[in-house]
Amino acid sequence: MEYLKCDADQLKSFGGFYTAKEISRQPELWLETYNMLLKEKEKIYNFISKILGQKCPYIILTGAGTSAFIGEALVGPFQKKWGVFTRAIATTDLITHPENYFMRSRPTLLISFARSGDSPESLATVELANKYCDNLYKLNITCNKEGELAKKMDSDNSYVFLLPEETNDISLAMTSSFSSMLLAGLLILDIEKIEDLLPVVNKLKECGNFILDKCIDELRKLAESDFQRMVFLGSGPLVGTARESHLKVQELTDGNIICAYDSFLGFRHGPRAVANNVTVIAYLLSNNFHAKKYELDLIRSVNSISKGHKSIAIGNGYDPKEFNFDLPIVFPKDISDIPEEFLPVIFILPAQIIGFFKSMSLGLSPDSPSNSGSITRVVKGVTIYKEDPIDI
Repeated sequence: MEYLKCDADQLKSFGGFYTAKEISRQPELWLETYNMLLKEKEKIYNFISKILGQKCPYIILTGAGTSAFIGEALVGPFQKKWGVFTRAIATTDLITHPENYFMRSRPTLLISFARSGDSPESLATVELANKYCDNLYKLNITCNKEGELAKKMDSDNSYVFLLPEETNDISLAMTSSFSSMLLAGLLILDIEKIEDLLPVVNKLKECGNFILDKCIDELRKLAESDFQRMVFLGSGPLVGTARESHLKVQELTDGNIICAYDSFLGFRHGPRAVANNVTVIAYLLSNNFHAKKYELDLIRSVNSISKGHKSIAIGNGYDPKEFNFDLPIVFPKDISDIPEEFLPVIFILPAQIIGFFKSMSLGLSPDSPSNSGSITRVVKGVTIYKEDPIDI
């Protein structure tokens, strides 16, 4: 058995078996996630309809770390599709300043994303929402049936969607849990017509398998090259994936590779100073024709000024000869029929793979790369304090 073109026994010997397996099985889990949501279509639709039918509803997409970045990728599509005021707010912000984010007078749907469902911030956020919202609905999207969030079906205003058990990653870094929860959020967004989204899910699976089958060698070569920094750029929904990508490489390399993220246009305003001859810039290219004009202009600008950096581009719709990327990932079939908001599901794969192989090349164990123990699978050491009653 092989994962990421590495023998399973070899992977086990250096502590990379679970991460490699979890990265590799994502396309299959996307289809399984779709099928599970299809079975719960009516229940989820009825639950969502209860709040969307009210006056001035308010939606909060939340989670901690990687799970928070799911909300960042989804916030635009949610507000656009449902026409409802939506914010992506990390649990790590909500628990320190709940009064800045909750609005007591508005019907609120709190959508929580969590791999384990046991992080103290996630649990505290639900309790705070109960205190600060008079009309609260809770949708918990989680991978762990034994987690505390999975047990929070405490009223008719609560709903828990459990993803396939295999998405509950064993390794430290969230991989299949991130992409599958992200896909679940996108499918719930159009749950009434979920049957129409099967071709999209199949296309995602096809594109994911293309990266896993055809791009591994080049991604590994890039990962094993000599670089010290990596920057990920995206637009719209892909900014959230750029942020998750930067975290993935940084945590899998135990901080040996310093990473950053930004939007394409935001990169012009100072952050591009990080680009030098030990930097890899990863461009996550939209299939939004309007947005891509700005993206390609930025790449031309970087190439005209910055010298010596390496570059990787993910996406179609440009002339490879003009940009001379070190690693262009161009899908063999047109991806213009994939809705823009679904691209993050597949565009996270290269960062996961680069992080995995860079971790190996540094002599780390990808399943548990943190030698100091400063990063753990479920965050530890967080004390949740009660608020001053005067603030509630």
